[in-house]
Amino acid sequence: MLKKFLILFFFAGISPYLYGQEIKIFKIEDFDLRGNVESCLVITDYGKEEYYFDKMGRLTKSVTRFNDSDYETTYYKYVNNELVERRVENYLDDTFDNATSLANFYSIDTTANRKVIEKIVSYEKELLEQNIYFYGKEGKLTRIAHTDTNGTDENTFTYMETENETSVTQKRNGVVSETIQTTLSVSKIDSLQKTVLTQKYLDGQLYTKTVEVFDDDQKLLSHNSALYDSSTEKWILQEDLTYGYTENGVLDNVKSKRRGFTTTKEYIYQFDGTEANNWVKEIVTPENTYTTRRISYYELPEADEPQKE
Repeated sequence: MLKKFLILFFFAGISPYLYGQEIKIFKIEDFDLRGNVESCLVITDYGKEEYYFDKMGRLTKSVTRFNDSDYETTYYKYVNNELVERRVENYLDDTFDNATSLANFYSIDTTANRKVIEKIVSYEKELLEQNIYFYGKEGKLTRIAHTDTNGTDENTFTYMETENETSVTQKRNGVVSETIQTTLSVSKIDSLQKTVLTQKYLDGQLYTKTVEVFDDDQKLLSHNSALYDSSTEKWILQEDLTYGYTENGVLDNVKSKRRGFTTTKEYIYQFDGTEANNWVKEIVTPENTYTTRRISYYELPEADEPQKE
């Protein structure tokens, strides 16, 4: 499961938001970690990632090492449990690269409905982009105004909710760009399942869809994606993944169907033996690739000894 995070973070860095979506504060659970984790070093055959967390479990620093002399460091600053600053500093040949380093500043207005203003500034103090996030009375994101050198775009969000289904429609400058429909149902073994259908549009035309199914422990059971062929008005399956778990809820295998071929990857884990029981080595067969993690924990305060009468 960590592969999903590494691909996103290693090559793109960790963004507190994806354009058109809400700002996100990353926590230890977003990295498949549990307990009072202070830091986690991830080592793969294509590079290293370092993650650092505060005692509340929030990400405070990440380092992406492309090689010994080229790396990217990102810092996160919080005030009153709000993200107020994010700095991305790039280093080439062990030298700080002022031209590609950025800072994001956030100001929060809660006098009426919540509003967050994000300014993206270069290290040369040039304002590159601005995003304003507007929230409704229920605290849901309703609008994002995005301004850059190309002008201003506006994303709006409309919500609908029934007893077992919620949906959100996102429009960019009045044209539908994405819909997300979440449905709750009871499976054959009387457990609650969540199905998330995401459809994306290109210039207002249906383009792709993904369907993900989760169990009542929020474990991903299946994921399939498809492209829409407007000429035949049919979906073309791109990928169909099925996830299997051990009795302890640990990922055991992933079965993949692509273009009529089925392959299976099996996952083997070693754990650190702490109370949190985080894994420290992942082996994927038949490729025999592996990922290792070095995890440090905050020391818990010692319990006060009972006083003698």
